[in-house]
Amino acid sequence: MALYFDKALHTPAEYITIHSAWQKVSNIFAVCSGSPSGGAGHVNIYNSDGEKKNKSESLIHRTYLPTRCAWHPGRNLLAIAWENGEIQIWNDHNEELHDVPQMHDQPITVLEWSGNGSRLASGDKSGIIALWRVNDKGRVQLNPICRHELGSEVTQCIAPTGNNDAVMSKIASLAKAAVRGDEKALDQFLSYNQADGTPKSGVTDGVSFFFGSANGDVIFVNSKGDNIQCIKMDSAIKKLLLYSEREALVSISSDLEIVVSQIHGDGKAEELTAVKLSGQGTQSDITWAGEGLLAAATSDRSLRLWDLRSNDNYTLSLGVEQGYMDDERIVCVAYSEQKRILSAGTDKSHVAMWNFSPSAKSRRDPEQQWHLQQATKLDVNPSKLSWAHRKQILAVISDRSVLYLNEQKMNWALTKNLVAVQTSPKSAVVELLIEQTAQSLMAQSMNVSALSRSHAINFMTSAQSQKTILMELQADSLFTGLAVANQTVAVWNTNQATIYDIVNNKLVHSGSFPILSSVCALHDQSFFTAEIGRSKDISKIEVRNFKGTVKQVVQFQDKEGEVSHMNVCGDYLLAATKAGFIKIFNLTKREAKAVGNAIDIRDVIPYFASFQDIKCNSTGTKVAMIIRQENGEASSKLYVYDVEKDKMDNIDFATGQSSDDLHTHSEAMKESIAQHAADVAGRYPVSVHWDTEEPAMLVCEAQLTDMARKNAVKASVSNTSVDEIETPDIPVEELVVLLYSTRDTGILVQDSIERNTDQAHLIGLRAPSFYFTKMVMNKQEESRSEENGEVSTAKPYSKLLMRDFVGLEDCDPTTRRAMMDFSFKLAMGNIDEAFKAIQLIKSEAVWESMAKMCVKTKRVDVAKVCLGRMGHVRGAHALREAEKEPELDAKVAMLAIQLGMNDEAERLYKKCQRYDLLNQFYQATGRWAKALEVAEQLDRIHLRNTFHNYGKYLESNEDFQGATSCYEKAGTDSFEIPRMLFEDIEMLESYIENSTNKIFLRWWAQYMESTGEMEEALKYYQQANDILSLVRVYCYCGNVEKAVTIANETRNRAACYHLARHFENNDDVKQAIHFYTSAATYGNAIRICKEHGFEDQLINLSLLGSKNDMIDAATYYETRPDLVDKAVLLYHKAGHFSKALKLAFDTQQFAALESIAQDLDERADPVLLERCAKFFIDHGQYDKAVSLLVIAKQYTEAVNLCLQNNVELNETLVERLTPQKDETPSSGTREQLLMKLGDCCMKQGAYHLACKKYTQAGDRERAMRALLKSGDTEKIIFFAGVSRSRNIYVMAANYLQSLDWRADPEIMKHIINYYTKGRALDSLAGFYDACAQVEIDEYQNYDKALGALTEAFKCLSKAKMPNKQQQEDKITELKTRIALVKKFIQAKRLLDSDPAEAIKQCHVLLAEPDLDSAVRIGDVYGMLIEHHAQNQVYDKASQLMKEMQDRIPTVNMAYYVNVQTIETVQQALGISTRQGETGNKRVALDSDEDEIDKGDISEEIYENGDSTIDMYRFR
Repeated sequence: MALYFDKALHTPAEYITIHSAWQKVSNIFAVCSGSPSGGAGHVNIYNSDGEKKNKSESLIHRTYLPTRCAWHPGRNLLAIAWENGEIQIWNDHNEELHDVPQMHDQPITVLEWSGNGSRLASGDKSGIIALWRVNDKGRVQLNPICRHELGSEVTQCIAPTGNNDAVMSKIASLAKAAVRGDEKALDQFLSYNQADGTPKSGVTDGVSFFFGSANGDVIFVNSKGDNIQCIKMDSAIKKLLLYSEREALVSISSDLEIVVSQIHGDGKAEELTAVKLSGQGTQSDITWAGEGLLAAATSDRSLRLWDLRSNDNYTLSLGVEQGYMDDERIVCVAYSEQKRILSAGTDKSHVAMWNFSPSAKSRRDPEQQWHLQQATKLDVNPSKLSWAHRKQILAVISDRSVLYLNEQKMNWALTKNLVAVQTSPKSAVVELLIEQTAQSLMAQSMNVSALSRSHAINFMTSAQSQKTILMELQADSLFTGLAVANQTVAVWNTNQATIYDIVNNKLVHSGSFPILSSVCALHDQSFFTAEIGRSKDISKIEVRNFKGTVKQVVQFQDKEGEVSHMNVCGDYLLAATKAGFIKIFNLTKREAKAVGNAIDIRDVIPYFASFQDIKCNSTGTKVAMIIRQENGEASSKLYVYDVEKDKMDNIDFATGQSSDDLHTHSEAMKESIAQHAADVAGRYPVSVHWDTEEPAMLVCEAQLTDMARKNAVKASVSNTSVDEIETPDIPVEELVVLLYSTRDTGILVQDSIERNTDQAHLIGLRAPSFYFTKMVMNKQEESRSEENGEVSTAKPYSKLLMRDFVGLEDCDPTTRRAMMDFSFKLAMGNIDEAFKAIQLIKSEAVWESMAKMCVKTKRVDVAKVCLGRMGHVRGAHALREAEKEPELDAKVAMLAIQLGMNDEAERLYKKCQRYDLLNQFYQATGRWAKALEVAEQLDRIHLRNTFHNYGKYLESNEDFQGATSCYEKAGTDSFEIPRMLFEDIEMLESYIENSTNKIFLRWWAQYMESTGEMEEALKYYQQANDILSLVRVYCYCGNVEKAVTIANETRNRAACYHLARHFENNDDVKQAIHFYTSAATYGNAIRICKEHGFEDQLINLSLLGSKNDMIDAATYYETRPDLVDKAVLLYHKAGHFSKALKLAFDTQQFAALESIAQDLDERADPVLLERCAKFFIDHGQYDKAVSLLVIAKQYTEAVNLCLQNNVELNETLVERLTPQKDETPSSGTREQLLMKLGDCCMKQGAYHLACKKYTQAGDRERAMRALLKSGDTEKIIFFAGVSRSRNIYVMAANYLQSLDWRADPEIMKHIINYYTKGRALDSLAGFYDACAQVEIDEYQNYDKALGALTEAFKCLSKAKMPNKQQQEDKITELKTRIALVKKFIQAKRLLDSDPAEAIKQCHVLLAEPDLDSAVRIGDVYGMLIEHHAQNQVYDKASQLMKEMQDRIPTVNMAYYVNVQTIETVQQALGISTRQGETGNKRVALDSDEDEIDKGDISEEIYENGDSTIDMYRFR
């Protein structure tokens, strides 16, 4: 709990307080006050200490009363409104007062800054509102942005913030830390989600306002000054609040109607929900009490809270036990978001405080999350409360005064024999622990009789050997510090220290002396104070005796800074400075002696800013510390410095992981560490304490982070519709974490504990107990001294046993020591040493406690030993059985059950999601509702079993109706209910009468039949639709006709069979055969037919029956020569083909033979198959004969038959004719057979099949020929590619050359490739020659033709033709053609640069006798004619045209010369155009193509064995 000190502010005497406001950033407080009679008004500003900033009576004084004041959201600018309508702005930084142009003539009722602080809004009693633009100095523009008249008094104004304060504060702190070099902060700053801090709509742009009026209107004014009515209520607007999470506005009217509206970007509102509160609206006060939580004070005894997220509401009431009166009423309310405290002022001069501390237990009961503190008594009646934004100061405003309530943290101290807790500013409670030695106990035993003396001696070693004395300390003055040591208590403030000694179990004042320090410590007969030297940067520690005399002075260097923390543990003093240095002093000598040198923490911990808490252990070897970082935030790590090893270990409570290397631990220990890490993750350390004696044991308070809390709340809210079993628990706000710190293992979490709801702060650890301050100081608590029975003060603290000592509250010191050693060794993973520590302990309670410890540590192996020492046979057996479970938690849960730790077992089963075992657990503990709930939702496979077991349970409790329902749901009602109700026949009959369960009805009918009540039996058989039983009973009763009717109508096989037996026994053969047939028992019908000679019915029944029935009947027919055909048919239908064929051949039944042959398969006799095949050959049915030969694996004969008789082949038959690789044909080899089969396919034109068979036979050339005949180009190309045979390549190329390769570049590429791979260079040369001719004839492209001819020449030169002379002739011819083409190309190129030379070369070409073999004569003439026509030498062009016609009489002039050129020449010379002379237009040639590099292409062909030439090298 916290203590609050009140301090009255110095306000003008006899003046009333009108208005007040806190500045959010600098925490200064403005108060507006005035004379009750009017005529004088004052405005004062106070700092956080309550001191007035100005020395005069008032900062601002006017002859008018002030009505409102408002601080700028970021700057020290105070806007002040007066009753005459004036507005002023006070710049506190420059101490300047600026006037706002007057726009109002009525008292100002509202005054508000915009969210970004750039605008100021005002409204008056007459309904006029105005918006002003204000600069950073507080100066206002002359004209307002807008002015509107609302028509009634303006009662409220609120400005949406442009950026969330928390987000901006976070960004600012990260930016500052990043500038200072914090790389982690820089990463967070760069990755920070700025979207969380930017406006979401036009409403939250930081320059908009909402106004409320007395007529119930809510007006929205945007940044441009435009207004819109967004909400209309029935009465005056009392309060406006912004709900930022949902972008909503909460409007509260004077009659306590609350409306939550969604606000859109244009200011229009959409109502979400509305509620009406009861109470006095004029005396109400409403505020936020958390995210989405409204708190309302309506002059009642309780506060009303409404959660807008869950739409839940509840109340918080005042308690008499906390010091409140029965008729006390709450008049005002305020909430501190930083401290999470809800405060309320009452009409009896009290201030009530509720601390918000949610836990898993209070999740379903929100009232339990708020803890009411002791009443704070004031001298005035509060009318308004207001919390400072960044300091824990509550301003209490009454009519004529203002008070500060400053939070003073409660002080406490703990040593091995003393605990002291401050209970008020001037008082404390001290408890003395007295260890009673063996001698004192023996002295007590001397007073008893000799008979009981031995019992007393035994008592010394087993009973409690400690005694406590409770004392109350009352100081003369306020104290802010408290320390204890041995038999001494010290209290101090910044001016004085007071020492008390404990004498005869009472506190005796020992001395007081002045000090100038707030950092003090106490040890034995020494009192330590941290003093500031002459230079403020130099600090020292003065060691005084209890009279105040300085015995020793410990100086600190300049760089070490001022001492901020001192702590004494055992005989060691720790001093820490603001600069980050720590020193440890040994106090066992007469003077304090430093242990080692000062340690600079900044060298070890990055981002260090200051110490939040720091303590040393009892041996001075380790220092635990919690630090604050440079960004101002508390670190999530707890650091432990090992003085001897000069090593810093840490554990990060954000993740639960320590800095120690886990590779050195065993698997079981790793799992335990991971479990503890998950338990404590998502937190940050608040305080740390070492055990008063154990140097390796420490305890830490860990607070839940805001992010973890929000995530847990979101998860909880999102699962509100899900059942409680799967709903995640909200983590507790503060967790007490017990740790061990050793040299070898670093920091290990030993346990994490949730404190009780009545416990507030951790005082410390004195094994085996944790000490806590109480959440509430209950004045009615009393304790009575055991010695004299006098009433003493109540204990302000409570104890909580360590997990290892639960059940061992009264153990002796020896046992306590052994348990401590056991716990430590077990935490270290040293099981052998752990058991050595407790091997001499015989107490079952101790072993049971250790077994319970194993539940928490999940050490099943240790638990086995503990159960054995306890003699817990049943538990040991159950644990061995549980070892079959794969999950460790399931095994531990069984251990917890055996030890009576049902809650822990339930939690473990849920955690490992073993809902089947959880179901069994609920059943075993009698929690049937839970068991059914789990079964229905999470363990449906055992749902029926659960209902059955629940039925058994209800039956044992004689709840037969409930048991009946459960048995029905379990599906076991058919046998369980008759068994259960059989003792009460009437109840059973009544149940069956109302039942539709056929099993029940049949059972009851059988029961009636057994008692001879045939009519009742028939009735229930009929209801159960039991046809067999009906027929049986009717036959028994002699009513055969009724039985026959039922059997014929229902065709029930069982009934028909029973009736057939009945007729057979009565020699009614026909009826017996009929009903045997209806019952599908054809064997019985066949038997009767054979016995009585019913041969006509026998064949039909045999065909309906099984194969055995058919064979049986066929055997019968086989003995009858006139009915052998029926025997063949039956053998055939039964699948007995060999017998059917033999019988058919023997009796010459050829028609049956054909039918049988169609169903023959490999299982048939080969001789019979050949015989059948011969039969089909004789009758010309060759295809059937081939099929039978294939079945008989006579492949050669089958293929010969196909060749000889041209049997049509298809793919299926061909595959059947192909023997497997491991099969040998009857004659020849497999390859010969495949060749013959391929020939047969070729003969029938099945070329693809022939190719396949030739390929399988290994003759790929034949296969290619077959493909070539098929004309399937795609398969020919594929086959050539996979065959890799020269001949096949040439064959494929020859085939492809017969196609239109000019139109398909891919075919051309394949031709070149295949000729190259086939080494047919002469053929490739011919192909290149053909390509050249195509380029000349079709495209007139001599450049590409020259390239093709060159390639042909190279190929032909390297070819190896058998006729060398022919090869030489072809090479000579190619050379000549190449030369002519080159000359023509050269002349064509010279035509532009040297026309005369080009014309000369053309005439030389025309004189060549073999010119037409390489160059078309028309192309030469055409080029010359075109040239002369372009140069307008028309007579020469005409002459060449005539010469061309003479040389080529059949020439089409237009094919070589452009038609337009011909017409131009003729028109120029006056020659008439003759009909038909023009012909077709000349095809345009692409003469702009890039010149191709003509290297040695064929070299690449021969080297790589492949061709990279395609058509585009020539076109």
